[in-house]
Amino acid sequence: MTRSILLSLAVLSSACGLTSPGGGTGTLFVTARLTSDGSTRGSSARVTVRRGSSGGEFVRDAEVAIRGGRLGRTIVPFDSDRDQYRLDSFDWVEGFRLEVVRGNDLLDGSIEAPGQTLITSPVGNSTFRRADNQPLLIQWRDERGSPAVKTSLRLDKAKIDRDVPAGLAVERIEIDDLVVGDEKVRVSRSNEVQLAGGASGSSLSASTEHEIEFKVE
Repeated sequence: MTRSILLSLAVLSSACGLTSPGGGTGTLFVTARLTSDGSTRGSSARVTVRRGSSGGEFVRDAEVAIRGGRLGRTIVPFDSDRDQYRLDSFDWVEGFRLEVVRGNDLLDGSIEAPGQTLITSPVGNSTFRRADNQPLLIQWRDERGSPAVKTSLRLDKAKIDRDVPAGLAVERIEIDDLVVGDEKVRVSRSNEVQLAGGASGSSLSASTEHEIEFKVE
């Protein structure tokens, strides 16, 4: 019976596109975070499952799986040291479907995943000269043109953390905000969906990030 319900949920998910809140019994609290630098080696899945609510006891005996595109159904094993289901080094595909089953308790949902995030400006290991009296333009793109609802960037030395409005792929940094020395910029792009079949607050997200180092003079 559980498997047939999951099959029905899969049909509903596929009918709604790559992102779907899915369905389920509402008895599991699940947070699932899929992250990557866009490569198989740099991909990770971190899934927390609790009973009933965000404060419920950890569920350690569920079957957790992801799938999508060329990635067949792949089990995410439980890590008892962290009370979390964890998987590394899997194919980063255009969209992922999450399945969580424990006896008669189940949850299903899917998310469209950003492609590899690539910072195109500044160029890694280049030098930005404040004496040129021009702002720093940080620009990026998605390797396959996939959208992301949320984009954020960070400059470590300058201690700048910003969210970028959806649809933009450039951020202007004024020269007075920069700090002379070795700098690192990181751009993160993510999508998230609230999982309708889970307890309140359950969610699934997929994000990619890229970072480069450059010098400020």
